Amino acid sequence: MGLDATVRCRCFEEGKLSPGPIPYDDLYIDEDGYLSSRRLDAAYAKYGFKQFRAKFGDLQDAFDNWLNRCCEHEDGDYCLEWVSNWAGVARFCNLVEEAGGEREFPLLSRLIPEGNGGTYPAAKAKETLDELERFIEAAHSVKEWVLQDVETETEIWTCAPNSSFAWMHSPFDRAGMDGDKAFFEHAGNNVVKTSHFKQVPAGPVSQNGNRPMRIICLDTGAETSVFNSIGPKGSPQVEREFLVVSKEAPFLYEGKYPTAERIKRLLQASIEIGNPIRWC
Repeated sequence: MGLDATVRCRCFEEGKLSPGPIPYDDLYIDEDGYLSSRRLDAAYAKYGFKQFRAKFGDLQDAFDNWLNRCCEHEDGDYCLEWVSNWAGVARFCNLVEEAGGEREFPLLSRLIPEGNGGTYPAAKAKETLDELERFIEAAHSVKEWVLQDVETETEIWTCAPNSSFAWMHSPFDRAGMDGDKAFFEHAGNNVVKTSHFKQVPAGPVSQNGNRPMRIICLDTGAETSVFNSIGPKGSPQVEREFLVVSKEAPFLYEGKYPTAERIKRLLQASIEIGNPIRWC
């Protein structure tokens, strides 16, 4: 799960589509940037789902199948990118804010949607790409707070300065990072914040694989609980010690920020083709 995006090719505009079940002059680009049929869309609006499927289901299925192979680009996508999972998307937005936010990056700050769906206009792609290039350069000097397992130094959670993100949820618990602190919020208790703590098993592993933990803050002496082990993912759910440390640009991989590079390719494709980015 996360945020994906595509940039549609121009084969429709350039008349390069293969013959299909719908006449060419009935095709159009809808408000979400997808190739559609005026006839089928009008029929759906008129009849509703059940009657539409009874009258036009076979034609709709044939049209959908044709869309997957109507030109040299699979599904009509000139560029297709998995941007990131939603934690990674939130991290990118937090880093943009930390690097200057709307004051320095007015377009980049508004690029990412709050959910799946919608488009980003090609007319803004060039200026947004310029901002992204400046952000990538600035990101190399950004420091993040990292929660790590003391014994293995495995990174568990990350958080940009002056931001907050919940990494674990249950009906009665929230746990995550708030700047340079890990926080634990358990129903009926005060929020506990700490930069150095340990987890101690507080019960057996449940049927869903979770094992409740007692959280003992080694810096403040406070105690609370959480519904499952903090991590590392896939490791035994046993007593462990954790510490929040500062690291310079831990989101970089071999000197590059993968999420930003994926967004960069989408913007470049939008500029080249002249079609909007479609979030999905």
